[in-house]
Amino acid sequence: MRWQTHVFVVSLFSFLLLGLSCSKETIIVPDNDPPIVNNVPSIKIENFINRVFIDLIGREPLNSEMDQELQALKVGDLTKESRQELVKKLQTNTTFIEGDSTYKRAYHQYTYDLAKVHFLEGASTAQINDFVMAADNPGDFDRINKLLSARQEFENGEINIAELFGRMIYNIVYDQINMNSFNFVNASFDNLFWRFPTDSEFDAGYNMVEFNISATLFGTSGRDKTEYVNILINSNEIYEGIIIWSYQQLLSRRPTTEETAFLLEDFINHKDLKIIQQHVMSTDEYANF
Repeated sequence: MRWQTHVFVVSLFSFLLLGLSCSKETIIVPDNDPPIVNNVPSIKIENFINRVFIDLIGREPLNSEMDQELQALKVGDLTKESRQELVKKLQTNTTFIEGDSTYKRAYHQYTYDLAKVHFLEGASTAQINDFVMAADNPGDFDRINKLLSARQEFENGEINIAELFGRMIYNIVYDQINMNSFNFVNASFDNLFWRFPTDSEFDAGYNMVEFNISATLFGTSGRDKTEYVNILINSNEIYEGIIIWSYQQLLSRRPTTEETAFLLEDFINHKDLKIIQQHVMSTDEYANF
């Protein structure tokens, strides 16, 4: 009987000890609520700021920039307008920034570099200059120099995004990548419009580029490579292609038919890539809010 009592006492002690060892103590730290604006934690706002900087000027924000823009977005309650203000700032601000000169310059340089990646396999300025030295006729020399000057002219507002893209496809670097007229016509449609030409479009383009034969494309007649490129970059479809390019760059997807229709008519009139980016980058999808 004593043995049974001893076992019971030991078992009861073990049970109590186990219960004490498994108990959890709740510690409450006052004033430690996570910073939230409109149900969005600060870490998500910081991720948005980081993404905007990378997508527009190709680098992450400095700590001082992050602090400044985080505060501005919080004060603005993360509204669509406050998000657009950050995008506009990086696109247009001319205040001196060490390392970038200005946000405006960094933005146009990065857009130019992204265009070179899309059209010219990311050819560097040094590589393009090599083609300048190798140019054996005045036309090639002039077009390659126009490609090199396009960044500054784009920043100055002397050419728009469609004209910038036109210079990307009308030079001997692009010709080297897409040798012969067959490849050139197909590649120019694919790069500008994100589709290949129909049979009739291909025939018209090929006759202009290869044989200097007059043909009609998008309701406009042309008879050589120069006029072919001008037809492409002055068509309404190039603006649809730029919208697709923007969505691919910023959201890694193509726009829906409804998204394209919403932006296209105004874009054909204002021809301003910045406005398209402001629209896309202020959405909840892009911000991940």
